[in-house]
Amino acid sequence: MQIINPLEISNWNDLILKHKNYSFFHTQEWADVIAKSYGYEPLYFTIYSGTEILAVIPSFYIKSYLTGNRLVSLPFSDFCEPIFLSVNDAEEIKKFIIDFAKRQKLKYVEFRSSDTKFPFDAQEYMTDLRHILFLNKKEDELFKAFSENNRRNIKKASKSNVKVDVHNNTNGLNAFYDMFCVTRKKHGLPPQPFSFFQNIFDIIIQPGLGDIILAEHDNKFIAGAVYFKVGEKVLYKYGASYPEFNDLRGNNAVMWFAIKKYLNEKYEEFDFGKTEALHEGLRKFKLGWNTVEKFIFTTHFDLDKGEYLSVSTKTEGFHNKIFVNLPIQALKLIGGLLYKHIG
Repeated sequence: MQIINPLEISNWNDLILKHKNYSFFHTQEWADVIAKSYGYEPLYFTIYSGTEILAVIPSFYIKSYLTGNRLVSLPFSDFCEPIFLSVNDAEEIKKFIIDFAKRQKLKYVEFRSSDTKFPFDAQEYMTDLRHILFLNKKEDELFKAFSENNRRNIKKASKSNVKVDVHNNTNGLNAFYDMFCVTRKKHGLPPQPFSFFQNIFDIIIQPGLGDIILAEHDNKFIAGAVYFKVGEKVLYKYGASYPEFNDLRGNNAVMWFAIKKYLNEKYEEFDFGKTEALHEGLRKFKLGWNTVEKFIFTTHFDLDKGEYLSVSTKTEGFHNKIFVNLPIQALKLIGGLLYKHIG
């Protein structure tokens, strides 16, 4: 058993792709984005057999004078499924992580698993939702399986002359980030700093592991999304739009364009990412694409108390009413100061 840094292993992604539960969040590129953006230290707890990985739980060591020092698997990630081949491996690596955290005098350890709750003995946890579309049908068959509302909105966007295309360039990045800031303000949240998205662009988008897809109407961008790609899987990570153009259904047009694109590129799994359980509207939107719904489990082990504590969302609360009334420039400043303490 070892603690390794995936940024120091040249074939890290190849090792991860051998396991069926891999996701983009396991990749070297995502680790690089987080490390460069927030200065966290990657500590990936692994069990090796020769040159093969039998088990791995990625995590980052977050040091914060505001929120405490802890291990998180993984910060700013929708989920990060622990990879292991046996229950014994899972228990062994869990014990190794907790013993390490105790020696470091950390505040807590947090895991974000999908499908299976990890650790298995956790009695307190938070559940969110994840939606997956399997790209195992022809384009017209996929379309017919969408909800009636979704099909209608896609057709409306087309009739309204909404154009969608890939914009993997600096202009596309800037356009998306402007929309993203507006969207975050609408939800009463500060945006993550532009440097975070610049790192995504440099490390993921430019090398061909992701796309910025934007919808345009009358020469103005109205909606967009950022997607990540690894192996046979695509992940919808960030979405944004200008509210005044919502009736043009740009979000539906972007998603349908992306689904067709990745179907033609032979990807097999289209992941709509995390949806918080309280967001019934977003859940309905994702279910409308004929997706399979799965759970995401967030578990929080308090090292002082030696027990699992309940976990609450960080996106809902009194702060929403404050942030929604602040100008975007102020929200950008707040995001730049706070996000490194939140991960």
